[in-house]
Amino acid sequence: MLDCLTQWATLLSPIISVIAIIVALKVVRNSSKDAQKQIKAIHHLLDVFVAVNNLDIVEAQRKYRQQLVELDSQIEDAQMKVETVYPFVGGARIDHIIAAQEKADQKAHLN
Repeated sequence: MLDCLTQWATLLSPIISVIAIIVALKVVRNSSKDAQKQIKAIHHLLDVFVAVNNLDIVEAQRKYRQQLVELDSQIEDAQMKVETVYPFVGGARIDHIIAAQEKADQKAHLN
């Protein structure tokens, strides 16, 4: 009886080893598929992250350009105030003449 069990164990040992190898390969293959799915999900999340940050960058650029336009208009208004002199509005008054001289001095200083 002991010889019979030994023979069966000897015969079944390689078969069990082959089954274990097949099961191990199947587990590795499934794990590889899961890893690939996780990598794809990570790539998708990175794409979403980059897209969101690009929107923030575009919004910041738009605000910056808008501020530049506003500053340009303020600079033009200031230049017009410096360059425009009204010496004879309401008659030739001394304060108008002094204002004209101050504006001319400011204009020379700006240039």
